[in-house]
This record gives sequence, C-alpha cells and structure tokens, in this order.
Amino acid sequence: MSLIDYAKTERQREAVKAWEDCGEVVAKAAGVLGISPSTVRDHIGAVKNYAASAGYSSNWDARRHVPEGEIVIGRSIYTADDEGNKAWLKTKRTMTEAARDKALQGFVDGLTKGVTPYKPKAKPKTKKFAKDLLPTIIIGDAHFGMRADARETKARDYDTKIASNDMLAAIDYLVDLAPASEKCLLVNVGDFIHANGSSGTTFAGTKLDVDTRIEVVLETAAQTFLFAVDKLLAKHKSCVVVMARGNHDSDTAIALALILKFYYSKEPRVTILDPHGFFHTVQFGKNLLAVHHGDKVKAVKLGAILPKMLPEQWSETVYRKWLVGHIHHQNAIETDNGVFVEAFGTLAPPDSWHAGAGYGASSVMNQVVFHRDGGEVIRHVYQIRDSRKVPDLTL
Repeated sequence: MSLIDYAKTERQREAVKAWEDCGEVVAKAAGVLGISPSTVRDHIGAVKNYAASAGYSSNWDARRHVPEGEIVIGRSIYTADDEGNKAWLKTKRTMTEAARDKALQGFVDGLTKGVTPYKPKAKPKTKKFAKDLLPTIIIGDAHFGMRADARETKARDYDTKIASNDMLAAIDYLVDLAPASEKCLLVNVGDFIHANGSSGTTFAGTKLDVDTRIEVVLETAAQTFLFAVDKLLAKHKSCVVVMARGNHDSDTAIALALILKFYYSKEPRVTILDPHGFFHTVQFGKNLLAVHHGDKVKAVKLGAILPKMLPEQWSETVYRKWLVGHIHHQNAIETDNGVFVEAFGTLAPPDSWHAGAGYGASSVMNQVVFHRDGGEVIRHVYQIRDSRKVPDLTL
C-alpha cells in the first residue's frame, strides 16, 4: 500500500496524487490543482495522520509486524551510542489537538467538495407569523451509523438508512404541526453520530457496533439535516440550529456543524451556532434555554451553572430550562433554584451492549413550543409505534 490508499475523501486523494506526481513539492501540486499550498499541506497532513494511526509511514510499514485485526500504537527500537551503551527506545503515537483539528477540517473539505452553497429560496407562502412563539424540535441521541440486530436486542433493526428514514418521518410530522413563527429552533442534544471517527469508537475509545464507513454516515447525517432545515424554512421565517457534542461524537459533531455552516453560508435565514464547547444557550424573551448532552454534568448540578454562566440573562428571565440527552429516555426534574432539566428520548433502539445490560429507549422525538413571556405552551410528540417489544413466542 502507499500513502494515497489512506485518503478518506476524493479531494484528499487528488491532493496526495498531485503532490507525489510533482516530486512532493507542495507549491507545484497547488498550482496543478488550482488551490492554495496551505490547503494541499492540510490534506497531506490529514492523510499522513490516518496512515500513521494504521501503522504506515513512507519508510516504515509496521502493519507487516502485527497480526490481522490488531493496530500499531507505537514502536520499540533497540539502539546503541558511540560508547556501546545499549537501550530500548519506545515511542507511542499521539495526536495533538491542533493536528486533530487539521485532520477534521481536511475531512470536511473533502465532503463539501463540489457542493454548491445553499441559495436562498422563496419565503413561506403565509404572511402571518407568530412573534411570541418559538417552536423547538429536540433531536435525542440519533446514533447515525449504529448497527443493531433485532435478534440480539429484542427491539428492532437499526442502521444508517433506517436512522435517516426515521428522522425524516419525524421532522415531516412535527414541522407540519408547528405554528408558523418568525423564529424556530432545531436542537441536537448530542450523539447524533454513533462513532467519533473511522476507528468505530466513542471519543474515549470504546469499541462500537457500526454499520458502514464514517464518511457515509456523515454524508447521510448531513443530508438528513438539510431536509430538516429546508422543511423548517418552508414554515418559518428563520431557523437556528444548535449542535451539541456528545460522548460518542465529540469530534464528528463539529464536522457535521461545519458542513451545515458551509452549505448555508449564503442563506441569512439560517444560523448554525458555534459547535465548539459543551454548553450552548439561547434567550427568547423571558426564556433562558440551555443545551448540554448530559454526560459531563449531572442533572441536579446543571441548575447552578446558568446563573454563573449568564448572570444578566438570569435576572431578565423567568423560565430557565436545560435540554439534554444521553439517557435515551424522557425524564425531567426541577432543581433547587427552579431550573427545569429535561432529558429527551431517542428514536434509536438500544444496541447489543445496552440491550444486554437491560437498557431500552423511548422511540420518540419532541417539539416544544415556548412563549416569549416564559414557559412551554404546546408540545407535539412523534413516536415509532412498531418499536414496542414482543415475546419471542406466544403460546
């Protein structure tokens, strides 16, 4: 194998090929491709990172030293100095945050190559928009890319295609029920993507059941979000998208948000909030809404964060609410200082591990409508009815 075999996208393959054909001179390759040298350098760096993580480099192919199914995490070299002193030199490959960000940006560039930014479409036909209402669709942990077998989970099959179809049906249903408003929210509470990268693991490295490659998952997830936003723009004047990072998709959530930012860069009616960080807040009249996946701070402690984070907005509002996910079930509490913390259910069934541990899922998606004066006034719930479990045998 060569370096080009580790490219994840067509754009990365083109960059590596041009670079190799030009004698590994970045400037020449950039001229051939008609892009900046820094972009070529970023693509090559990203591919080198992927290759190194698989144990390959241009002068050392460590894959031939390990059995199939294992990966190289470092190397040990027996060395000796001029005086004959001998020692083992052991190294372990790590990726800095800057290198990971570069690799992520290169991956996003590859996915968006050839994609034309969204051109503003005609506004909704209605001329009456509610100014005092904020319809908010909350997407629970969608886990795009997860593989689940009904024979193991006793629930239902699940893969990327099923996840997308379920989401499209839910969005279609909920948007049609919403009151036409000047503004609306589309909130992803995290773990929209099942795996954090091509390794098929969570951000922490836990191995997962995945059904396809990460680029396919990201592309399908992006297309599903595009449908959702376009559907909302056909009903409301403007839309704000909140993309929270989960414990499964801490990096891939950022990639998905960057793809959406690029696509809607020419549409002033769409706002994609900055995906960095793990807390996101929106003020609507006397409502202070906050979003967090729910894996880093327990629900009972979230109430104390808001007045510290936004003291002025705290004093201006009367209704404060955290929108979280992580537990895959509907659950709500009120903290000691009057903050509501609600965990929202997911459309995804449990995977093999969670089903084996006795966990389930609620198979729902919610739309909550907030009033500018404070509080929830309408709620719509979409539920997958055929997700209810049945006995293995009925006698």
